[in-house]
Amino acid sequence: MSGEMRDLMAWATGVRGPRQVIVLEDSRHVGDVREMLGTESGEHDHRIFAPGDRMDAGDHVVGYGGSFHTCDAEASLGDDFYLQVQNYSISEYVSVIGPTLVRLADETDFEVWLRDADTAREKGEFVDFLANPALLVADLPGLGGPLDGAGPRHRLHVRADGEVSVSPYGSALGRLGDRPEDLEAAWQRANAAGGHPCAVALATAVPEARRTAELAGRPWLAEYLTAVDALRELRSRGIPRARVSGFGGRLRPENQRTEPLRTPGRHLVLWTDESAYLYTAEGSRLFELNHAAGELAELLLCRGSVEAAAEHAPPAGLLKVRQFFERAGVVL
Repeated sequence: MSGEMRDLMAWATGVRGPRQVIVLEDSRHVGDVREMLGTESGEHDHRIFAPGDRMDAGDHVVGYGGSFHTCDAEASLGDDFYLQVQNYSISEYVSVIGPTLVRLADETDFEVWLRDADTAREKGEFVDFLANPALLVADLPGLGGPLDGAGPRHRLHVRADGEVSVSPYGSALGRLGDRPEDLEAAWQRANAAGGHPCAVALATAVPEARRTAELAGRPWLAEYLTAVDALRELRSRGIPRARVSGFGGRLRPENQRTEPLRTPGRHLVLWTDESAYLYTAEGSRLFELNHAAGELAELLLCRGSVEAAAEHAPPAGLLKVRQFFERAGVVL
């Protein structure tokens, strides 16, 4: 995947990328965006996507065709990259035949997304299309994902009328001509006033009071998003199905009866009949384990320490598993 494509995917999903990404609905705003970024914008690490035929327009500007924000549309970068954009609620009925961005554009999409998440949590059954490596879900910070790439320092969407937000379905933070620090302050105020961050990214698609209530009642949604990433990574390696710890059951039976002291969140254990795996969201790393080691890793994640987990398993084995992952840079 090229740098332009990676930047675009970071912008669409709200996952932190290496630079600030600004997507314009109208190419006439390129000069206004440069002015907004300031006189040192040439040194500021950013990339602007603007409608236009030329993919490489120079000076940090990339031209694109179609639309990245309209559902049931297609967008393109040059002649080599085409992206389908579709609503979440129709995705289970549509075959994924290439890179696809799924958006939650209204309450119906949100309701179906919640239904699918609840089914995964209760029964361990994940909708198949989410595990497709060619598909990404937009605006993850508004769905319980991390906030480190959510704000205007990392991504901006400029509407045709000059209104500025972080995403196509986000609430307005200001207009072209406002200073970047004012946009950041507006984003911070919106999140401080909201009941659950990010209070901006989906504000025109889902009433904020409802979004906040639904996410607050599902504190495991960040874990769900990590599980979807893990399943997508496994499928890209030729493993089409796996169970996910904490979703409909656990690898180690007694862990099902043990209320975790902490939510695994960014680390998850998965398993098939043949192997167990530990997936860590930092760097999207995947470790293959035998079932015995997977059970101990799961126990460490559930209980939070060797000492607490030792009530259920020999400390020597727990310590060995923890030290293995520490050498790999993963803290269980």
